Amino acid sequence: MAAILKFLKRHIIAVIVIIILFIISIALFILVRQMLGSGNEGTIYGNRLDGIEKVGLKEATLEKIATEMKKNEYVKKVTHRIEGKTINFTVDVAPGTSVENSKKVVEPMLTILTEQERAFYDIQIFITCKEQADSEGYPMNGYKHRTSSEFVW
Repeated sequence: MAAILKFLKRHIIAVIVIIILFIISIALFILVRQMLGSGNEGTIYGNRLDGIEKVGLKEATLEKIATEMKKNEYVKKVTHRIEGKTINFTVDVAPGTSVENSKKVVEPMLTILTEQERAFYDIQIFITCKEQADSEGYPMNGYKHRTSSEFVW
Protein backbone atom coordinates (compact mmCIF):
# COMPACT_ATOMS: atom_id res chain seq x y z
CA MET A 1 0.00 0.00 0.00
CA ALA A 2 2.87 2.33 0.81
CA ALA A 3 4.37 1.71 -2.63
CA ILE A 4 1.11 2.74 -4.31
CA LEU A 5 0.91 5.96 -2.30
CA LYS A 6 4.53 6.74 -3.09
CA PHE A 7 3.86 6.15 -6.83
CA LEU A 8 0.72 8.37 -6.75
CA LYS A 9 2.59 11.22 -5.02
CA ARG A 10 5.41 11.05 -7.53
CA HIS A 11 3.08 10.99 -10.60
CA ILE A 12 0.16 13.04 -9.30
CA ILE A 13 -0.24 15.10 -12.50
CA ALA A 14 -0.35 12.01 -14.73
CA VAL A 15 -2.90 10.34 -12.43
CA ILE A 16 -5.14 13.42 -12.48
CA VAL A 17 -4.93 13.63 -16.30
CA ILE A 18 -5.83 9.94 -16.64
CA ILE A 19 -8.83 10.33 -14.30
CA ILE A 20 -10.03 13.42 -16.21
CA LEU A 21 -9.67 11.62 -19.56
CA PHE A 22 -11.57 8.64 -18.19
CA ILE A 23 -14.44 10.89 -17.01
CA ILE A 24 -14.52 12.72 -20.37
CA SER A 25 -14.60 9.37 -22.24
CA ILE A 26 -17.59 8.19 -20.21
CA ALA A 27 -19.40 11.51 -20.77
CA LEU A 28 -18.77 11.36 -24.54
CA PHE A 29 -19.96 7.76 -24.69
CA ILE A 30 -23.23 8.69 -22.94
CA LEU A 31 -23.69 11.75 -25.18
CA VAL A 32 -23.12 9.81 -28.42
CA ARG A 33 -25.45 7.02 -27.29
CA GLN A 34 -28.23 9.51 -26.59
CA MET A 35 -27.72 11.28 -29.91
CA LEU A 36 -27.71 8.13 -32.01
CA GLY A 37 -30.22 6.25 -29.91
CA SER A 38 -30.36 2.54 -29.48
CA GLY A 39 -33.54 2.12 -31.53
CA ASN A 40 -35.54 0.61 -28.70
CA GLU A 41 -37.02 3.78 -27.24
CA GLY A 42 -40.38 3.62 -29.05
CA THR A 43 -42.35 2.24 -31.93
CA ILE A 44 -41.37 2.63 -35.56
CA TYR A 45 -44.41 4.86 -36.08
CA GLY A 46 -43.49 7.43 -33.43
CA ASN A 47 -46.59 9.34 -32.39
CA ARG A 48 -48.43 8.85 -35.70
CA LEU A 49 -50.64 6.18 -34.15
CA ASP A 50 -51.96 8.39 -31.38
CA GLY A 51 -55.67 7.76 -30.98
CA ILE A 52 -55.67 4.32 -32.60
CA GLU A 53 -56.98 2.72 -29.42
CA LYS A 54 -60.08 4.96 -29.64
CA VAL A 55 -60.88 3.86 -33.18
CA GLY A 56 -59.76 0.25 -32.71
CA LEU A 57 -60.68 -1.58 -35.89
CA LYS A 58 -61.72 -5.13 -35.01
CA GLU A 59 -60.69 -8.26 -36.90
CA ALA A 60 -64.39 -9.18 -37.15
CA THR A 61 -65.03 -6.01 -39.16
CA LEU A 62 -62.25 -6.88 -41.61
CA GLU A 63 -63.58 -10.43 -41.92
CA LYS A 64 -67.06 -9.07 -42.62
CA ILE A 65 -65.64 -6.86 -45.39
CA ALA A 66 -63.76 -9.84 -46.87
CA THR A 67 -66.92 -11.97 -46.74
CA GLU A 68 -68.96 -9.29 -48.48
CA MET A 69 -66.30 -8.90 -51.17
CA LYS A 70 -66.26 -12.65 -51.76
CA LYS A 71 -70.00 -12.52 -52.52
CA ASN A 72 -69.10 -10.70 -55.74
CA GLU A 73 -69.08 -13.21 -58.58
CA TYR A 74 -65.71 -11.98 -59.86
CA VAL A 75 -63.79 -12.35 -56.58
CA LYS A 76 -61.83 -15.55 -55.98
CA LYS A 77 -59.78 -14.70 -52.89
CA VAL A 78 -59.47 -11.81 -50.41
CA THR A 79 -56.72 -11.27 -47.84
CA HIS A 80 -56.22 -8.33 -45.51
CA ARG A 81 -53.75 -6.90 -43.00
CA ILE A 82 -53.35 -3.73 -40.99
CA GLU A 83 -50.05 -1.86 -40.89
CA GLY A 84 -50.26 1.11 -38.56
CA LYS A 85 -53.02 3.34 -39.90
CA THR A 86 -53.26 1.58 -43.26
CA ILE A 87 -55.63 -1.26 -44.09
CA ASN A 88 -54.36 -3.39 -46.98
CA PHE A 89 -56.62 -5.68 -48.98
CA THR A 90 -55.44 -8.03 -51.71
CA VAL A 91 -58.19 -9.28 -54.01
CA ASP A 92 -57.71 -11.96 -56.64
CA VAL A 93 -60.36 -11.80 -59.37
CA ALA A 94 -61.45 -14.38 -61.91
CA PRO A 95 -59.94 -14.34 -65.41
CA GLY A 96 -61.77 -12.12 -67.84
CA THR A 97 -62.99 -9.68 -65.18
CA SER A 98 -63.12 -6.16 -66.56
CA VAL A 99 -61.34 -3.34 -64.78
CA GLU A 100 -64.67 -1.61 -64.12
CA ASN A 101 -66.12 -4.71 -62.45
CA SER A 102 -62.95 -5.02 -60.36
CA LYS A 103 -63.39 -1.49 -59.07
CA LYS A 104 -66.92 -2.35 -57.89
CA VAL A 105 -65.45 -4.94 -55.51
CA VAL A 106 -64.59 -2.24 -52.95
CA GLU A 107 -68.15 -0.92 -52.56
CA PRO A 108 -69.03 -3.04 -49.48
CA MET A 109 -65.92 -1.80 -47.72
CA LEU A 110 -67.08 1.80 -47.50
CA THR A 111 -70.53 0.85 -46.21
CA ILE A 112 -69.29 -1.54 -43.50
CA LEU A 113 -66.62 0.75 -42.05
CA THR A 114 -67.93 3.38 -39.67
CA GLU A 115 -67.51 7.09 -40.32
CA GLN A 116 -64.86 7.23 -37.58
CA GLU A 117 -62.91 4.28 -39.07
CA ARG A 118 -63.02 5.77 -42.58
CA ALA A 119 -61.76 9.09 -41.18
CA PHE A 120 -58.86 7.47 -39.32
CA TYR A 121 -57.50 4.72 -41.59
CA ASP A 122 -56.03 4.88 -45.09
CA ILE A 123 -57.14 1.99 -47.28
CA GLN A 124 -55.10 0.33 -50.02
CA ILE A 125 -56.49 -2.34 -52.28
CA PHE A 126 -54.43 -4.49 -54.64
CA ILE A 127 -56.40 -6.30 -57.32
CA THR A 128 -54.73 -9.16 -59.15
CA CYS A 129 -55.72 -11.84 -61.64
CA LYS A 130 -53.32 -14.68 -60.92
CA GLU A 131 -54.84 -17.25 -63.27
CA GLN A 132 -54.39 -15.09 -66.33
CA ALA A 133 -50.77 -14.02 -66.72
CA ASP A 134 -51.38 -11.60 -69.58
CA SER A 135 -54.46 -9.96 -68.07
CA GLU A 136 -54.72 -6.38 -69.25
CA GLY A 137 -55.01 -3.81 -66.48
CA TYR A 138 -53.83 -6.15 -63.73
CA PRO A 139 -52.42 -5.86 -61.18
CA MET A 140 -54.09 -2.61 -60.23
CA ASN A 141 -53.97 -0.53 -57.07
CA GLY A 142 -56.61 1.57 -55.40
CA TYR A 143 -55.99 3.97 -52.55
CA LYS A 144 -58.32 5.93 -50.28
CA HIS A 145 -56.80 8.53 -48.01
CA ARG A 146 -58.52 9.04 -44.69
CA THR A 147 -59.65 12.53 -45.75
CA SER A 148 -61.01 11.34 -49.10
CA SER A 149 -64.45 9.88 -49.72
CA GLU A 150 -63.54 7.65 -52.65
CA PHE A 151 -60.75 5.54 -54.09
CA VAL A 152 -58.13 6.71 -56.55
CA TRP A 153 -57.10 4.04 -59.07
